[in-house]
Amino acid sequence: MLRLIFAFVDVMLHRRGPEDLPSSRFLLWSLFAVAIGVNLAILLAGGGGALEVAVSVLISLLDLWFVWALLRTFSREGRFRQTMSAMLGTGIILRLIGAPLVPLLPEPVAASVSAAGAVSSSVTLPELVLLLLSIWSVDIGAFVFTRAIERPYLLCVAVVLGYAMLILALQATALAAAK
Repeated sequence: MLRLIFAFVDVMLHRRGPEDLPSSRFLLWSLFAVAIGVNLAILLAGGGGALEVAVSVLISLLDLWFVWALLRTFSREGRFRQTMSAMLGTGIILRLIGAPLVPLLPEPVAASVSAAGAVSSSVTLPELVLLLLSIWSVDIGAFVFTRAIERPYLLCVAVVLGYAMLILALQATALAAAK
């Protein structure tokens, strides 16, 4: 187990690629279950409700579909298990690193607007660290996709950023529709 964690850390540091991970169904679905569990634990600890949980599970399923569709587009479907395992394993580690910072985040911007309508423009340390973790997540995703589909890194950065924007828009729309 520790060797597997170190393998994911090596992927995060660009020392290894997804091709260095085992191509195992059991590993893939175990990581998928752990990733959903970690997401749900962070959401519930932060006071998330049923809608947030449902959106989180939907996004996890969309992540599976997106990786498969991207690999299918470049005729690399045989690399799905290893690529998805790399994405899930590194994502779990990043979420566990960022999880202790979630309770330290200030209240949402809408709630922090003063009576005069002014919004504080200062950035807190937890927000900065979570932003850096998000940037690192994009870098890791682009690196994994570069190795999996054998395309230039900048193309993969654009793909990962485009998908991230799509998911953020979906999240915002789904969560705002319920309020």
